[in-house]
Amino acid sequence: MKAVEPRDIVTVDVEEWFHGHNYLEHAPPSTWDGLEQRVERGTARVLDLLDRHRVTATFFVLGWTADRHPDVVREIARRGHELGCHSYAHPEVFRLAPDAFRADTERALAALAKAGCERPAGYRAPSFSITPPVHRYLRILQDLGFSYDSSLFPIRHPRYGQPASPRRPFLLDGDGASLLELPMPTWRLPGLNVPFSGGGYMRLLPWPAYRFIRARARAQGQPCILYVHPWELDDYRPQVGLSATSSVRSQGGQDSMPRKLQKLLAQGRFETMGDYAARLRAAGGLPAATLTPDGWRPA
Repeated sequence: MKAVEPRDIVTVDVEEWFHGHNYLEHAPPSTWDGLEQRVERGTARVLDLLDRHRVTATFFVLGWTADRHPDVVREIARRGHELGCHSYAHPEVFRLAPDAFRADTERALAALAKAGCERPAGYRAPSFSITPPVHRYLRILQDLGFSYDSSLFPIRHPRYGQPASPRRPFLLDGDGASLLELPMPTWRLPGLNVPFSGGGYMRLLPWPAYRFIRARARAQGQPCILYVHPWELDDYRPQVGLSATSSVRSQGGQDSMPRKLQKLLAQGRFETMGDYAARLRAAGGLPAATLTPDGWRPA
């Protein structure tokens, strides 16, 4: 693979606070339409921050959200950002049968098209939940016309970890028309991939620690693919009976996110996920891999 200069990429998973899987027990899908919806104000705050720093980002939008807030999708596009797909109903993908995964994705694409986004290039699974048992679902994404995916996080995690998966971009199975996989970045230590790039990792890490890990990952050729959610820039703290551990994971460090994001936006050199994917394809020499339930192997 030819060297491609790593840059910074801001991605936003456009969903409501209650779509987080830590809330599932206390806010099941049957209750969602009756809960307070705050995605409009959270997304507007992200958009304003990006405008202020003249940064173009990639927004992975939930189909559920696009159906109920199509103006949010249109506003993202109007401000010049890239739109991607984040599923329809925010499932844990590894719990879905193949037909159910395809149906959820097709429903999401229909919702996005209705809101004005005809053909998103990129997909990101909720909670990075295309894990080894369902790696074959990446071929479904390819069949549905996606050109890149951002669903693999090569770390140890009780829900979505897959430390044996590649850390660097690769083509699924082989030829240049294949799905391009863009794993989330990590800092590689002996026997351990260290996450840092968004969500709870960014919220809970002190800024000096975040900056240090980011610099070490960049030195290893990793781009800084940041991911945030609109609710992480909101001052709303839903009280729905979370355990102390879940409360920390879901809400801890939320007050620090706007400040950290502003610092990052002020110092990076940015592009969208789509731009990054295009640069990688143009450079050529991308490795090819076949993902298996046990990890992956070169194609």
